[in-house]
Amino acid sequence: MSTIELKLTLVNLRDDGIMHVHIKEHAHITMAEAMETLKAMRVIGSGHKYPVLIDSGEFAIIDPDVRVFSASEEGNLYTVADAIAYHTLPQKLTANFYVSYNKPVVPTRTFSEMREAIDWLKTFVTPGQKAG
Repeated sequence: MSTIELKLTLVNLRDDGIMHVHIKEHAHITMAEAMETLKAMRVIGSGHKYPVLIDSGEFAIIDPDVRVFSASEEGNLYTVADAIAYHTLPQKLTANFYVSYNKPVVPTRTFSEMREAIDWLKTFVTPGQKAG
């Protein structure tokens, strides 16, 4: 499993072919951090597209311009689908707002359970895409 730890995020390519982006607790994600995370995804995934699992620690904040970017073609250069796993009511509200208002260009769903998110993302893994 390949991993890159940044100041506010942890990016790793799981053995099952899913890219996992964890936003650390109390992180404030700006465009600079979003671009660093995207670069880490490119490096770990060798420039290929993967299904992406996104979750965050408590009290993480994502700037509105990052949400717009994350929904765009440019923000999804290395993504075939996004599953957003939420753990708190504020995260659920933010994730649902993102999906309905920002309208991501890739299939995107929100989940209260990580297992369900992973199962859904596995439907987007292509043969030969798995890590290691």
